[in-house]
Amino acid sequence: MVLISISLIHNFTKPKLVSLPSRELRGIWMSRFDYTQPFKTHNPDSMKAYISDSFRKLKAANFNVVFFQVRGNGDALYASRYEPWSAFLTGELGKNPGWDPLAFAVEAAHQNGLELHAWINTFPAWRGTTPPPITRPLQPYRAHPDWLVCDNTGKPMPLSEHYVSFSPGIPAVRDYIIKVVSDIVSRYDIDGLHFDYVRYPEGSQAHGYSHDPISSARFSSPDGNPLNLNWADWQREQVTEFIAKAYDRITTIKPWVKVSVAAIGSYQSAEWNGYHSVFQDVRRWSEIGKIDMLIPMTYYARNQSEYSFPKVIKDWKSKIGRERPLLPGLGAFNLEWKEIIAEIQDVRNNQFPGMVFFALSSLDDENFNSLQNTEFKFPAIIPAFSWKDSIPPATPTNFTIDKTDSKIVEFTWQVSAIPIDKDVCKRFIIYRSVNLPIDLTKGENIFAIIPGTETSYKTEMKLLDRRYSFTITSLDDAGNESTPLSPIRLE
Repeated sequence: MVLISISLIHNFTKPKLVSLPSRELRGIWMSRFDYTQPFKTHNPDSMKAYISDSFRKLKAANFNVVFFQVRGNGDALYASRYEPWSAFLTGELGKNPGWDPLAFAVEAAHQNGLELHAWINTFPAWRGTTPPPITRPLQPYRAHPDWLVCDNTGKPMPLSEHYVSFSPGIPAVRDYIIKVVSDIVSRYDIDGLHFDYVRYPEGSQAHGYSHDPISSARFSSPDGNPLNLNWADWQREQVTEFIAKAYDRITTIKPWVKVSVAAIGSYQSAEWNGYHSVFQDVRRWSEIGKIDMLIPMTYYARNQSEYSFPKVIKDWKSKIGRERPLLPGLGAFNLEWKEIIAEIQDVRNNQFPGMVFFALSSLDDENFNSLQNTEFKFPAIIPAFSWKDSIPPATPTNFTIDKTDSKIVEFTWQVSAIPIDKDVCKRFIIYRSVNLPIDLTKGENIFAIIPGTETSYKTEMKLLDRRYSFTITSLDDAGNESTPLSPIRLE
């Protein structure tokens, strides 16, 4: 049973609010730095409290998806079978912290009605000026130095304060990362798998990355380059082959898991872009149906002279089309808050299905309150992923409203029918409106979003307004919604 206090005070003398969408992905990136670095010690309770408190704030501000980082550079912030525990958790690479951040985050997110997408840095192998220590399991940079990208002279990428990367042109690299990802998907109740750094490293054009021996030999052979592609196109194809194989493996294990990518902020246009600079062809991934969401990191200001935020997101929309949802990334870490609010409006005006903020640590309580009172005033449902599943779940039955005392009202319902695809209900949506029929496309009509494990919902109403009618629907993993029941009034 869920007990939440919600006010139904409605001032009808105020101007009518601009209608907000009922379907919108409102995501946020929560990096490993966010939940491990703010503390003086490596106390698990402090990290757990930070995660829990953050998720409660996100729920209150009507976010619905968290991209939670669990892999940075060949290390793990979860109980990996293949890679050592991250030093961020204990101060020592490979040391068991005594808790599992991913397992904890999944449970905390679901308790707050949030989707949890496990975020990994894909090809980075290590970060730092010295090699990783010997651990069990062995850190992959130590285990496979022959997998590193190499410059045009065949020299491996040197250690630095930034990431050194494995080469996407080496099939064993791709197979290894897919093995790591498969382990996460099979063992954790995640809603999505989010890839970052799915590309060649910075400086690829200047340094000639990656002329490692394996990639060079494959490029020059009929088996490794059957289409006789040029060097740049061949490298783009290596990354695409990884994405395609990873997507197939993930969706074979759990078809409902959503696969997404954080893409370079410009597809082809800016000097620093995904297509030419790091051989990342996200349009191709969308065209072949091997990605569920594309999230370009469009951290541009609205008045930026050559590449303004409105111009960049329109360019993305013209390049990618509608094969898969495109969700602009908002640079809350480097832009003023009023700029972020304006960019939210740009996203909606251009009819994108949502947006993702970078990063959690960049939003303070004032920012959360701002969203809760303005742009995210009402809850929102994630867009439907119809190519994954188009069959709606069963409609709830026996929907009732009971007034238990002068303030407490309880909603109850049942679900007995089993849909054709035997898909379980993920969430229930209670709508309310003074108008009939109830418009399910308006965000202001969403009264509550309840976990699919519940069949009742209690709320405290400070002012009972009997002009409201209520209805309920159910939602599955892919965002398919059942038909609503006939509206009922609170008597």
